[in-house]
Amino acid sequence: MKKLFSCILCLSLMVCIPVYAQDVDYSDEDYWYATCSKVQTSQEGVKACVGFQNYLDDQFNKLKEEMESYKNDLGSLQLNSSRIEELAKKQKTLSDSLDSQVKNMENQIVEINKEIEAVKVEIEEKQKEIDKWSDQISTRMINEQAGTGTNILIDLIMGSSSLNEMFRRFSGIERITASDQEQIEQLSDLKKELELKKDEQERLSDQIEEQKERIEEEKAFAQELQASYDQLAEEYRKVEADLKQKLQEQAAASNNIPSAGVISPSVEVTVPSVSGFINPVPGAYRSAGTWAYPGGGMHLGEDMAASIGTPVIAPADGVIIYASNPAPTNGGYLGNWTGWPYGGGNTIEMLCNVNGTLYAISFAHLAQEGFGVSAGQVVSQGQYLAAVGNSGNSSGAHCHIEVINLGSMSMETAISRFAASADFAFGAGWNTTATACEAGASAPCRERPERFF
Repeated sequence: MKKLFSCILCLSLMVCIPVYAQDVDYSDEDYWYATCSKVQTSQEGVKACVGFQNYLDDQFNKLKEEMESYKNDLGSLQLNSSRIEELAKKQKTLSDSLDSQVKNMENQIVEINKEIEAVKVEIEEKQKEIDKWSDQISTRMINEQAGTGTNILIDLIMGSSSLNEMFRRFSGIERITASDQEQIEQLSDLKKELELKKDEQERLSDQIEEQKERIEEEKAFAQELQASYDQLAEEYRKVEADLKQKLQEQAAASNNIPSAGVISPSVEVTVPSVSGFINPVPGAYRSAGTWAYPGGGMHLGEDMAASIGTPVIAPADGVIIYASNPAPTNGGYLGNWTGWPYGGGNTIEMLCNVNGTLYAISFAHLAQEGFGVSAGQVVSQGQYLAAVGNSGNSSGAHCHIEVINLGSMSMETAISRFAASADFAFGAGWNTTATACEAGASAPCRERPERFF
């Protein structure tokens, strides 16, 4: 009887093997990462999550194909600015995709581990419950069988001495079915649930191992991308200054200068002179100095590298003459000419008086979020302006700072001149070091920010 019961129960617990969920839309990856990091409670959920894993495999294979294509393109790179910009944009897309996938997979591993620990406890509890029910049902069926005075299967067929005796034995089987059917069904459901949880535990464990392998592979891809990007940057820096100068000249010739974000010429401000500057990006380090990039190419300011969100503060008392944040915080790549001046991304320009000299100081590649000032606003030394970002023509999180020495120019004259031209360089140009103060140029001339910060 026990063997018969076991066979019937095993047949009742058979389930279909999950197949790929062909009709499910997996484009909302965040949702599916969150869903499939948890134990599924139905075969439909399991199928959907297996399908999502297949979807991720397809996406990863496509990413690898794009990587190979990108490397082939890079191998045939010529010194052509538009081609470099095209490849830089592609690199940015690939890099963002890699970063996003790695982050999602790392988060998923954490969540899956939590689920596995929880389901282990559930499995143990379910097993205890099943064992208890199995013993109860088996004992009851044996007792019922004893009450009929027969070994049901054999005696039913071979041992009945009369038709009435056979009916009596059939009645015994009926009593067993009637008394235990509901419990048997509940036990069957419990066992199905237990097997599903065990399968889910195994699926999630396998998924963690797959994710770990993929993370390592994608991190290796990311390193390759960074190396190729450094190569791109070195080539691009050789032509970047000329491109920026050309764009600025075209804007001026067509009177295509921004009006939004520019201070009104009628603004009257009084800003006290201070005795010295303070560092506008505390905690940052210099990633590129003024006049030239480390790998070559003109660089008319100082790059202060820091993580996205690092505060940028006013280096002196002053007035904001331009403030605009049209660009995504982490949307920077070589050749992204968003922002004003072209390529600056999210930018701020301020005037300040230090030891009797008027200076125009600009900050570029800022974060879009947390923009703290607007044109015409008077700020105090140390006041929060914005945060470090990676916006516009930028290859990483940093704040680009330029300083123009305006000499004895009055605040009113400087405001009026800027309102008319929106020229962050105040006539000092974008592709020459001849207008450097240290080269003997008269004001307005470019200063090396390292002198002050």
